[in-house]
Amino acid sequence: MKTTHGEEADIRTSSAIQVMSLVFIGIIIIASTTNPIATGTDEGERAPALEGKMYDGGGWTEFDLDSYWDYNWDSSDVTGVWMLLEFMDTDCPYCVQSASEMSANSEDFSSRENAWDGALVNFVASATELSIEGHESSRDEIVAFRDKTPNSGQKCAGSACESRPGDAHSFPYIDDLDQDNMKEWNVGGTPSYYLIQPDGIIAWSSSEHPGEEPRDAILAFCAKENFEGA
Repeated sequence: MKTTHGEEADIRTSSAIQVMSLVFIGIIIIASTTNPIATGTDEGERAPALEGKMYDGGGWTEFDLDSYWDYNWDSSDVTGVWMLLEFMDTDCPYCVQSASEMSANSEDFSSRENAWDGALVNFVASATELSIEGHESSRDEIVAFRDKTPNSGQKCAGSACESRPGDAHSFPYIDDLDQDNMKEWNVGGTPSYYLIQPDGIIAWSSSEHPGEEPRDAILAFCAKENFEGA
């Protein structure tokens, strides 16, 4: 039987509605069967944003933590580069003392020069100014702390910044003097550390493991034998 133009239009409209319904149902099924990873600072969550100006020895440039992540990384891949993120304050006595450990860890785990055959680790420090009397920092103080600049005239925790333990650091320092990044990460105090997978998932947080050092975490997570593809 021959159909009219009106009937043909109704058929096309009905077909389009059916197709859209199937697409909508498919979206609902995908949404209900997937388990998206929450953004947060607990272990197993995706690291929040962290942006600002960074000093890497040559000047202050833009930093964006998200640019470090490889979202296609597979947990069996030893070639993926991890990150050890430290929240610190150049006037924090504990941060000053731990500077030597950061020196040793970055030297041992960020390259193959010291025979480390596990996953490599990038090191990043986010330098804030805690709301404590006497904690008055500046970019000049951050530079002097990182580089151990001789005769800088800058004081870190009451002493000359160049007198802090450890070698000069080669990794970048981020200006978080306004505490924006610290607040975004809900950091309760300094120093605080996070070991982050190449895909941006937090594997270890010092706040969840009191008494455990970053070096312990790196050895536990990044050793070569942990990776099937090694």
